[in-house]
Parts: sequence; structure tokens; C-alpha cells
Amino acid sequence: MIADDFTISAGGNIRHTSGATVYTVLDLHQWLQDLADDGSISVSGDDVSILSANPSKLDGPRSAIKPMLLNLLNGFNIDDDAAKYINFGSVQQDGTNVLYTGLKSIGSPLVAGSPMYVVQAGSKLTSYWPDGHIQIMVKCKTAGTLIDNADVRVYSRKYGQTYGDFAANLIAGGEQPAAISTAVTDWTPLDLAGALALSAKVTITTGSHFKDTGGGAGSKEYKGTITLSGGCTIAEAAQYCQAICDESSTTTVDGVLGWKFRALGDGAYGYTPNGAAPFGTVAGGKWFVAQGWYIAGALAGDLQKYQMISHDGTTVTNPVVSGITIGGLTVGARILVGRDSGTGFVTNEYTLAGATTSGGNTCVVNEAIKADTPDTGYIRVNSIPYAYTALNRGTKTFTISGTWGLVHAISSPAWCPFIDKVAASTSESSSNYTYSADFSARLKVRKGTAGSSLQPFETTFACSSSASNGTNAIATADE
Repeated sequence: MIADDFTISAGGNIRHTSGATVYTVLDLHQWLQDLADDGSISVSGDDVSILSANPSKLDGPRSAIKPMLLNLLNGFNIDDDAAKYINFGSVQQDGTNVLYTGLKSIGSPLVAGSPMYVVQAGSKLTSYWPDGHIQIMVKCKTAGTLIDNADVRVYSRKYGQTYGDFAANLIAGGEQPAAISTAVTDWTPLDLAGALALSAKVTITTGSHFKDTGGGAGSKEYKGTITLSGGCTIAEAAQYCQAICDESSTTTVDGVLGWKFRALGDGAYGYTPNGAAPFGTVAGGKWFVAQGWYIAGALAGDLQKYQMISHDGTTVTNPVVSGITIGGLTVGARILVGRDSGTGFVTNEYTLAGATTSGGNTCVVNEAIKADTPDTGYIRVNSIPYAYTALNRGTKTFTISGTWGLVHAISSPAWCPFIDKVAASTSESSSNYTYSADFSARLKVRKGTAGSSLQPFETTFACSSSASNGTNAIATADE
């Protein structure tokens, strides 16, 4: 019974003295009113009877099925410790100067044992409640002043499951809801300690900058950077970023402690927080990075395993990297791979904007360099092959290895094979290139060396967004 666990002093102080039972606001009112109708003081120390002032009043009729708004009158009061053992309603006292309001978390699903914590005025309240959904009272007004406008936020953040948070305002009294749900995450195989150990490989910085991934969105602004190093994978980085937002985090992100970090800029940029994962959720093996963050240093094999959202809300991806590999080769055979025209190679992709210079090593073409022309590779000018070591797409300039063996006139035709060399092994690959569109490629292989010559081999094959386009050559002796 509540009378066994609470006492009332002569001054009206209602205090919790024993037990762990939590009583409702209505239970408290009914007990006080039961004492107040006594003809005389019947319990030593409980100075409440028909002769004393009325201790309490409900705003509205009694109801056991809805939260009660209780006013403690005439100096009767509870303290913060007593409030821990009362719920399902609010308690107002000292006139309107002190208010404890009920706070109840609701929501499904909820992982069994999900911990909850409450943040008020930027600090965690000391938890005294068990894990799982909470039903407590929180002091939101003292000495006539609202505590942080009576705003609180309820969190559940346990690494290994989705996070949740919900803002509530307690000024109205009664019992205010906070919607929280959690679920086990399948993308966090590392335990918390293992994820946090990745701090040596993941660096988080803030500051405005512009980047162009080459994925078609153009140059975009970002407000922060997550830099990967030391072979860190995208999957590992996502787990680290989730771990530093765990309830026990001591890491600071953008000036905010990780356990309450919600979004880059802390509201200044208007980003919508991702409650389940403040740095973005992983689904289907892909990290959907939260708005404003730029990923730097990702491994080449991970470039398609994440997408970003720039400051202006544009979804940004990396270009698809493709390549061509030819197998079944004979060492010493000449191999040539280029775009198929239907009858041969496409040999008129470009024309020179000016004559080459004797002793020079650059040429400028008139046409825009195709998006899927590799950054390094081969160029044939007037059918003569050259290896180029760099190209500037903006100025349409190729830089070759060495110098021009002869001068090529203005408007000379040029094209870029994907592979143009003598096979040094049984398999040869092109430089990687940015996928633009599917195309048909043509392969020619010839080896006429006396004593080991092969019949010429020629075929076509389809090239898509795959990183391993290609085919096998067939080597047939020609002697």
C-alpha cells in the first residue's frame, strides 16, 4: 500500500521512505483524500485530517484509465525522489511554480531490453527506470521557471540495433507520449568494441567544401567529410559511425557528444535527422549516407556501395567503373580492342585541333572526350599507336609517353583503343574507365612470328557496366 511506502511531515512534505512499488498519480490523490476525511490524526507523523487544509485536487473527475492532473495544495509537496515512485499523470505544487509531468514511451517493435534515456537541457537525466518502455514523471518547471521550455527528448541507442529518439513538451502536464521503436541491425556484425577500434581508420571532420564525384551530379557542396584509410571498407566505416552514437559514446561529432548527435549542423542546415542511424542506414549492402557528409578514401571496390546527399539535397553517387579483360592470349601476340563499327573499328572518334609539334608530347582534339575513354591508355593518330599517360577533359588534351615520332597535321583522325599492345601474358586488361553506356567492342589478335605464328582471330563482344567485360581469344596454329 502507498501508506507503507510514503510519509507526510507536519509541513506537508510527502516523501518516499521504503519499497520499490510505483504508484499512480490517482493513487497518491486517493491516499491523501482518504487521510483528509479522518476525524483526527490516525497515523503518527501524517498530519492530515478533517481539521487540516485540503492536500490535493484533481483537474477533472477521477479516472483510473487516463492520466490524472493532480494539484498539491496548501504547501503539500513531493520531491524529486518521491517523483520516481509516481507515474501515469502529472503533479503541480507550490501554486503553479513546480510541475512534474508524466512521460511515457510507446512504439513497436521494440527489442527486448532496449535501454531508454531522457535528455533535458542538453544533459542526460539520471536513469532509475528499468530497460524497455518507460513511464515516469519528469520535473519540467521549478521556482516558477520552465526547464528548457519544458522540452525533453527520449532516446534509445544501443549499438547492434536501430536507434530511436522523440521530442516531447511537458508544459501541458498529464502524461506526454514519446514514440520509440527499435530493431536488431543486420549490418553491424562487429561488436561495440570492435567497431570503436576503427577510430584509427576513420576520420570525421566538418567544414564546407565542394566535390564532384564524376557521377553526373556535378560539383556539390558538403558540410562534413568522413575519410577512410588503412584499407577501411564502407561496411566498417558505417559500423564505426553507428558505434560513436551509442548511448555510452564519449566521441564528439560536430561539437555534439555522440550519444545525442542527430544530424550534421545540429539543426542549422535544416537536414532531416535519420533517427535509426544518425550517419545513415545500411540496406542491401549499401550505405545511404546522411545528408551533408562526403565520403573520401573509399576503396575502389566500394565505390558503388554507398550514396551521398549533398547540402542542397541532391542524391550523389560515384561513377560506375568498368574495364575490359581478354583471356586465352599467347605471349607475343598483338592485341587490339576498340569500339565496333559493325564492319571494323571506329577509327574517327576525334580529329586534331592543331598539328602536333616535333619533340612535343601533347595533342588537342576538337571533340569532347568521351566519358568512357580511360584516363590513361592508348591513342592512335593517323593509325599510329601511342600510349598516353594523362588527359585533360576540360581542354581536350592528351599527353603521350615520350614524344611524337612525327608531326601529325591539323584535322588528322584519332581514336582510342581500350587495349593496344603486344601480349605479355595470357590475359591483358584495359585501364579502368567510367561507364557511360553499353557498346559493342571488337577484338583482333594476330601473331605471325615464324615458328609460332597463329591464325588471325577476330570477334566482337558486348560491354556493359561490368568491371570485367571481355572475352577469350582462340589461338590456332598457322603452321
